[in-house]
Amino acid sequence: MLTVESLSKSYPLRAAPNRAETLFDQALNGGRALARRLVSRRAAADESERLHWALRDLSFSVAEGEVLSVIGHNGSGKSTLLKILSRITAPTQGQVRVRGRLASLLEVGTGFHPDLSGRDNVYLNAAILGMRRAEIARRFDAIVEFSGVAAFIDTPVKHYSSGMKVRLGFAVAAHLDPDILLIDEVLAVGDAAFQQRCLNRIEEFGATGRTILYVSHHLPSVARLSKRSLVLDHGRAIFDGPTLTAIRKYEQQIGGYHSSRSWAVADAPGDERARFLAVEIHANGAPVSGPVDTRFPLELRVVYEVLEGGHTILPGLHLHDFSGNPILSSIDTHPEWHGQPRATGTYETVTRFPANFFNEGSFTIGLSLVTQAPFKCHAYLHDTLAFSVYDSGLPGSSRGVFRGELKGYFLPMLDWQTQRRSA
Repeated sequence: MLTVESLSKSYPLRAAPNRAETLFDQALNGGRALARRLVSRRAAADESERLHWALRDLSFSVAEGEVLSVIGHNGSGKSTLLKILSRITAPTQGQVRVRGRLASLLEVGTGFHPDLSGRDNVYLNAAILGMRRAEIARRFDAIVEFSGVAAFIDTPVKHYSSGMKVRLGFAVAAHLDPDILLIDEVLAVGDAAFQQRCLNRIEEFGATGRTILYVSHHLPSVARLSKRSLVLDHGRAIFDGPTLTAIRKYEQQIGGYHSSRSWAVADAPGDERARFLAVEIHANGAPVSGPVDTRFPLELRVVYEVLEGGHTILPGLHLHDFSGNPILSSIDTHPEWHGQPRATGTYETVTRFPANFFNEGSFTIGLSLVTQAPFKCHAYLHDTLAFSVYDSGLPGSSRGVFRGELKGYFLPMLDWQTQRRSA
C-alpha cells in the first residue's frame, strides 16, 4: 500500500539570501551559483556540508492491513517523513508510491477557526482532511457523539477548553475512511481517558484491514498496536523488524528505561554501613529487554553489601509513574530479616509483582537501603530502574475480551465467582 524508496530530505543551514526583486535578478543569481558549482568542486562540497539531512536514503514498505510504528529520538526524522508522505513538503531525493486513499492525522484540530461554531469547524476541518460535504453530513452525528461536546456544538470554538478542541478534532479525524492513515503523536495530548479512547479507535481502524503508519513516543501503545516497527536515528533507519526488539533498540538509543544497573565497589552508592551493588528487573523468568506483557510476573532483584554488622538494614522500593506521581512504596517485611540485625556480607533480596497486576503504562522504581531503629538512610537510588507494561489482548489477561477504557495504575486478576440463583 505504501512504498518508500531511497528517500532523502535536506535543509540548508546557512541563512537564506535576500529575495531578488525581479525575475531577471533571480535568473542572474541562479546562473552565477550554477557557474560556481561547475567551476569549483570545492564550492559544491562546501554547499553540501552546509546542508542538514533530516532523512537520508530511507527505504521501507507497508503491506495492506499492516500497522507500522515509527519510533526514534527527537530530531530523528519522524515528522519530516510524515510531511513528505502527506505531500506537505517534497523530498530532495527518492520517491514515495501510494496505492489508495491516504489521510493524515498530524495535529489534532488543525484548521479550527476560533470564531466559527463547533458545527462549522467540523465541516471545515473534515474538508481539510479530504472528506466531501455529503460524507461529512452523513457522519456528522457520529462525530459529535464521539467528541462528547454535543451541548456546545453551536458555540464558537474560541470558548472551548483545550480538551474540548482536542476531542472534537480527533472525532473528525477518527471518522475518516481512507485506505492508509498516518498518525503523529495523537497520544501526546489529552487526559488518560482521551488517550485510551484514541487507542481503541486506532485499534478498531486497524482491525478493518486498513493500513496505518503510527508515530509515537508512547511505548506501551506502540507495543499494543503494531507487530513491526521502524527505528530512526538522525534520518536513517537503524532497525526494521519486530516491535519489542525495535523498542529495545530505541531504549538503548535514548539511554533510558534501564532494566538493570550495577556498580564497581569504588562507585557503589551507599555509606560506611551498606551499599548497593546491582539491581535488575526480570519478567517471566528473564531480564527485561522492552515492554512487558501484563500477563507475565515481574521480579525485582537487589544485590547489596552490609559493611558494618549489628544494624537492622532493609531494602525498600518506591514506584512512580513517568510524571513523578508516587504509586506505592514497599519494604522488606519478611520475619527472618525484618527488625533483625544483620551480619556483614553480600545479600540478594527478591520481591515479586504477580502477573496481571499492572495496567498499561510506564513506571520507574526508586530503591533505598535504610536502618529502621533508629532510622537512617544509607543509600537512595532515585528512579534508577524503569519499565513499560502493555496488554497484548491475548487470552490470560485480566482485561478479558473487553477492549474499552480501564482506568488506574493496576489491573489485577481478581477472584470473580457467579452462581445462578434461579431459572
